[in-house]
Amino acid sequence: MFALKEWSLAALLALCLCSTPVRALEAEEPSQAGRVVLQALGQMGFTEGDDEYTPFGVRYGYPNGYWCDMFVSWCADEAGIPKEAFPRSVNCARHCRAFTGLGRYYASASRGGTYLPQQGDLVLFHNDSGRIHHVGLVLYVEDETLFTIEGNALTTRWDYPAAQVSEARAPEEEPNDYVTVNRYPIADRRLHGYAVPAYSSREPLALEGFVDLGRYACAREQIDAVAASGLMAGTSSHTFSPRAGMARGEFLQTVLDLYGFAGWTEDTVPFSDVPPGHAYHSAVMTARSAGLLPQTEEDAFHPDRWISGEEAQAILSALLQRMGLEDRTFVFTPGDLSQILTPYTTRGDIAQALYQLREDAPLTTEDFDSLLALGGAPLGRSARTLDGICYVPLSFLQEHFPELTVPDPPAGPAPADEPPGADGEARPSAPSGEDEEDGMAGEGEEDGTPGAVRRALTLEAQGNSLQAQGFLWNGTLYIPVKEAAALLHVRPGAPA
Repeated sequence: MFALKEWSLAALLALCLCSTPVRALEAEEPSQAGRVVLQALGQMGFTEGDDEYTPFGVRYGYPNGYWCDMFVSWCADEAGIPKEAFPRSVNCARHCRAFTGLGRYYASASRGGTYLPQQGDLVLFHNDSGRIHHVGLVLYVEDETLFTIEGNALTTRWDYPAAQVSEARAPEEEPNDYVTVNRYPIADRRLHGYAVPAYSSREPLALEGFVDLGRYACAREQIDAVAASGLMAGTSSHTFSPRAGMARGEFLQTVLDLYGFAGWTEDTVPFSDVPPGHAYHSAVMTARSAGLLPQTEEDAFHPDRWISGEEAQAILSALLQRMGLEDRTFVFTPGDLSQILTPYTTRGDIAQALYQLREDAPLTTEDFDSLLALGGAPLGRSARTLDGICYVPLSFLQEHFPELTVPDPPAGPAPADEPPGADGEARPSAPSGEDEEDGMAGEGEEDGTPGAVRRALTLEAQGNSLQAQGFLWNGTLYIPVKEAAALLHVRPGAPA
């Protein structure tokens, strides 16, 4: 009998401790295919020991062997699938031959196949020389993208071509492999084909939430909250890809949206790879104008490259300083393949940082679009609430009521969307949050809200005046809706 190493018991215990409960909406017993996938998802995040040691390998007599195929076989064993329906193997090429002999192997789209893989199928991978070298299980296909569950794997990089990543890999420098969900275009050249077990039933699992959090399962509440708020989207209906990276342009857009920070000066020069019309042009121009990006001689921003932890921290620190808020230090761990081409941090770490920033935001943003109107004219803009009072930027109201003015507005920068000045000349678009005297610098005054500075205002309209308490935040002058409505002799309410 094979003798377990002294540390094998610890590894077996780790297998149980690393198992993440999968939230599946099942009124009845899962189908055979569903049971196999449920076993695989239950091991999400399990990481091999030294020298590739795994309990999966122990079961099949190769405790230190490449274990992707043994993991797939283990899932079938644990799900109780007969071997005649789902042959077991410890070698990917032999597994392919076993299913081919049963007439149940189908070529991938890149090899001319037309079969659409289903949950519970095996997906086999090959290299440029045609050698089959890896296997996983199909989770589902969504938007022409194949999502897989793989053992003996790392989370793949998407920000560089797959061939470039493969050429740069150095296995001796990589971390230990684990169980993860990966994604591939359905026509990806790396996909060789699909082995289809003869399941007696194969209705897919009805999943709930993100099923691929793995080691980030403890941060599920934060990740779910960030996704629900729209700050970060999942990578598919039930995947978040927490150990993948986030594009630099997407990160910039996300953090600027969180604080409503927008606008740039007319002399701001765009990067060569983020021209007008680019999806992230506005965000990158805002950040560059406000000094949130380091000065480099390179005339490129690389918006699609995954952001590093150092870059993410530097941008957040610069933004918080610009907003007059206290700096924060976040944990941004390196991604699995940070040594490949460029370093990056993970979506899981970014989500937790955004959650903290969102919880600490000085003001609550509420969308009053089609819910709030003055005198029957819908604002159609976002408003902010503070201490239960609704405020809107002065410039927004002046679009509907140009007679509303503040004779002596407090010192500070003009909002980027403020109308032309009294001299008729258009003001340059200015980044929010300038650190000018009486502007956004420092703590809030009366209410202690960071970055929101209370202001005593005189509102005037049609020869009448009214004293009100407004505030400066993010370089924009906000005024209370009720006071403005009283001065204009209109009523706030729902649009007519």
